[in-house]
Amino acid sequence: MKKCLVIAIFLFVLIPTLSGCSNGIKAVKEVNVYEMESFAEVKKDSLVTFTDEKAIKRFKKAFSSAKKQPGVVDMADPDYKVELGEKSFFLWLGQEYGTIMDVSDTNTIYSLSAKSVDKINDQLN
Repeated sequence: MKKCLVIAIFLFVLIPTLSGCSNGIKAVKEVNVYEMESFAEVKKDSLVTFTDEKAIKRFKKAFSSAKKQPGVVDMADPDYKVELGEKSFFLWLGQEYGTIMDVSDTNTIYSLSAKSVDKINDQLN
């Protein structure tokens, strides 16, 4: 009985820590993307909203599979702000790299895979 209790407690503690950036992006009906002037300023009339399921899946998969990078960061102004469900992320995107940062945790960044970078670039272009 004690073993089952210990295992259950371990799973309840471990599973949320393994979820990385995926918290809050499960039930998404639309993705809002804004071009950014700076961390605090959105470029005027830049909002693009994606409501089709294929686009939403691309963003969800890319962001939920991003890999946390070690250390505290000091980043340049972001290219985009992405609202994905209840969560908001800053996004830096180039041809060969992609980095996201949870707006509520600006000390941590996550790197997108090369495949995710390609798919997000295709979506935004």
